[in-house]
Amino acid sequence: MRILFSFILMMMLSATSALAEWELFPARYDVTGVASDDVLNVRSGFGASHPIIQALAYNDRDIEIIKLSADGKWGLIGYPDGDGWASMRYLQRQPGQGGPDLPRPLSCGGNEPFWAIQFMPGANEFTEPGQMPHGLATVWEGIPDGMQPVAYGLKMAGGSDEIDAIITRSQCSDGMSDKSYGFAINALLTGTLGDRMLTGCCTLLRP
Repeated sequence: MRILFSFILMMMLSATSALAEWELFPARYDVTGVASDDVLNVRSGFGASHPIIQALAYNDRDIEIIKLSADGKWGLIGYPDGDGWASMRYLQRQPGQGGPDLPRPLSCGGNEPFWAIQFMPGANEFTEPGQMPHGLATVWEGIPDGMQPVAYGLKMAGGSDEIDAIITRSQCSDGMSDKSYGFAINALLTGTLGDRMLTGCCTLLRP
């Protein structure tokens, strides 16, 4: 199984290319330039002619933009009931969203069976139904030399439990909702967690 996991890692890393920090998505943005008595509309498609499905407050922060439209004027936001698009004219990218470390806080999960990994500053936690949460410390985290932050490798351990994970910036679907995700995860579990591989999607959490 470890040979298979290593092969997946090599394939994912070989597909990466040199990207500047401002080109990396998903990324956190803040609403800007909207009057305090107004909102930023989120529409069902990229363009002002599409119906409004959500609204962002004039001072809303930490909004996860998954990707941009082809012309760069609209940003995709994932919602459980269906994705929406907001005008990038009123969204400002937060600085410092690059480097070798995994963006945090980040929530990853999958279904059949349902499971989740919460990546928080200074702590990681694995949960699944009917089991006590497993706290795992980060043993190693980074990107191989010469690579840009499109794929992240992590090794986590706690007692006899161990999780080796690869998280990539790529489109992902949970297979249950209409929500789009901008991160995909492959995780190899060993120890009392059972020897198994899990796949799923991840989303940026608001700090």
